[in-house]
Amino acid sequence: MTDSPSNPKPLQSVDRQRQLLRQRRQKFWRGTWRTFVLLGFSGFLGWAVSQPEWKIRQSNQVTVVGNQQIDTQTLEHLMALKFPTSLMRLNPQNIAKILKSHAHVEQVIVGRKLFPPQVKVWVVEAAPIAQASCDRCTLIIDPQGPNPLQLGPANLWLIDRRGIALPINSYPKLQQSQQLPALQLESYLDPLPPQQAATMKLKPNTSQQWVTVSSKKQAEWKQMYRQIEQSPVQITAINWSEAHRLTLQTSLGRIQLGLYSRKFKRQLQAIDELRTLSKSVEPKEIVYIDLENPENPILETRNSPRPKPSPDLR
Repeated sequence: MTDSPSNPKPLQSVDRQRQLLRQRRQKFWRGTWRTFVLLGFSGFLGWAVSQPEWKIRQSNQVTVVGNQQIDTQTLEHLMALKFPTSLMRLNPQNIAKILKSHAHVEQVIVGRKLFPPQVKVWVVEAAPIAQASCDRCTLIIDPQGPNPLQLGPANLWLIDRRGIALPINSYPKLQQSQQLPALQLESYLDPLPPQQAATMKLKPNTSQQWVTVSSKKQAEWKQMYRQIEQSPVQITAINWSEAHRLTLQTSLGRIQLGLYSRKFKRQLQAIDELRTLSKSVEPKEIVYIDLENPENPILETRNSPRPKPSPDLR
């Protein structure tokens, strides 16, 4: 009778258990090591944040680069940095967002330097394209936000293509040269609602008035300007003073459009089609042209008792 071969399964099972035990130990020590590393790194960050050497304590540790026209103090004011501020807690993305939302800049890059502590802000400016008059006005930026800012007071404000307003003293070179944008935006800045002024504890002041830019007007202006750029019509002023009517000032005189709407592009075309009107009507006799319906222009002249359809000069 021959002996049966020995069964290797028990030995394999023992080896497998030892292998699993080694893997569990390795996994445990790896996890423990990661925990210590993370705790150490967190402790280092906490220590770093608390170090006085890694804080910006005054405005001369903030450098703005790329602004050829906008005053540096205006940009620093809009950044609203509080001193001392830890470099580790400073949020570059937030600073860039604030500047792009409230200043005439197209691009912003914010960098931090630890040795020596410094913040550097690179900006690409956006040129102002219009101006708005507002007597002794102080602009409240984001009045419903947690940290509203104030700009001004000023009598003249410059507007970019996105509808952002900055006081004329933000542009010292333009103010000195008087090479200001020709396009006038009338009644673009709105009085701050009394309830918002009360919430912000702004007291009535006879020497200045609190104003803001409504999101509605800003949105209208952004869309409007894109269409004006593509039109041959020369517009010298846009007026929002009447709530139910937008008015343009052109070489033909005053153009009434009604509420801003999708018809604006067609209304610009209608103004261009009326460019020869001065050949049949003296421009000084024109009181206004009503283009609320661009397919049926109405001409009001000084000698006419009532508005009448304009001559078909197209």
